[in-house]
Amino acid sequence: MKLLISTNRKVVDLMQHSLHEGIQLKSWILGKMVGSGACSEVYEVREEEKNAYDFVMKISPVDPPISLKKKKRKKTDRERNADALYAEQLLYRTYLNDHPGIPKLPDRACGEDKVGYRFLVMERLGRTLDDALRDDGIISHTTAARIAHELIDVFQYLHTKNILFVDVKPANFMLNRLKESRVYCVDFGISARYVTAAGKHKGYKIGAIVGTPTFLSLSCHEGATPSRRDDIEGLLYVTIYLMRGNLPWQNATSDQEGAQMKKSIPIKELCESLPKEWIELLQQSRSCGFEEKPDYDSYRKTLRKLAGEFKPGDPIVWNKSKGRAEGKSKPITQAISESASPPRKRATRRKVSVKQTKAMQSDAKKSVKEAKKDTSKGTKEKGEHKRTISTKKVVPDVKTASATSKSRTVTKRYSLRSNA
Repeated sequence: MKLLISTNRKVVDLMQHSLHEGIQLKSWILGKMVGSGACSEVYEVREEEKNAYDFVMKISPVDPPISLKKKKRKKTDRERNADALYAEQLLYRTYLNDHPGIPKLPDRACGEDKVGYRFLVMERLGRTLDDALRDDGIISHTTAARIAHELIDVFQYLHTKNILFVDVKPANFMLNRLKESRVYCVDFGISARYVTAAGKHKGYKIGAIVGTPTFLSLSCHEGATPSRRDDIEGLLYVTIYLMRGNLPWQNATSDQEGAQMKKSIPIKELCESLPKEWIELLQQSRSCGFEEKPDYDSYRKTLRKLAGEFKPGDPIVWNKSKGRAEGKSKPITQAISESASPPRKRATRRKVSVKQTKAMQSDAKKSVKEAKKDTSKGTKEKGEHKRTISTKKVVPDVKTASATSKSRTVTKRYSLRSNA
């Protein structure tokens, strides 16, 4: 059976050919492909009656429906990827729609075309931090502090909703277009709940490694359950990477070797030639307890001091210098060639059943009703959200995921239940 679509009087066999510029999906016109990964392709898109490509679309193919008379079977990778895309849009729509550091979704952002594609549309951003490092070289500690200051604020927002970002890495942080005055968190494919359905903090366990090893916290690099402290520690590794141009353990040949190197290298050596505050920040994150709430205000205060004077909306200053990194690191050209895309990135797959998807829809509706009820009473929540969500296996729809070996393939549990 072939799936056909007609565009400009041309018939394209979507089972034989990939999507291309000019095809229309619902009210969106595809432009050039701007990225691809293990789970989806990413295209620039424009609205049907406009000329500007102000949005991007993540697209995942959907298999033809299977007869209900057939025996129960496991979902295919394509089906899991499509389900993951739907779960991701629920996350954006229901829980992540009111912070300036998270991409916005337009109307009609998610849909499924009858020709066999599911898609998610969001505002178009600029370069990733990886791109900026490759283009302009290492950054000063003041610029690194400015970036970390903004991302700490996004992480606190996520954590108050009981969500962990998990996949902390330069490729998942993007600058806005034109002015490059803000940093955004993108790709919530393997984000996770750190509380149970009963509202309690998850227990400490050792299991599969989830995330990108180069930027994982010490405990997560050894397979521990992630918690709030690990997002912060991972962010500090990202900023140190941007200042140095590399990290000592990024080319380790195994997860075990990388974790051992990360553990054995003294913090003072890692932050050599950087202001002492960076040493203190990393020590603070490593000393935080598994269930302990990070002191976000303390982090912000220190980072603000390091960043110097800046106002919201001021352009983030990149050095545009490809010299040596601050501290003992390799020349930036060598560091980038070896590390801009750390070789041991994870590739994940997401499993979302029909039952789970219906539960997500139901939970999203409940969340909206609760929000209206709270508003009518004039109440305001204080502190962290106590809403809970069940944990289900999910796989990320990563914009720039790279294929990895079998040992690097991981799955992550995600939840959507009156919060996500």
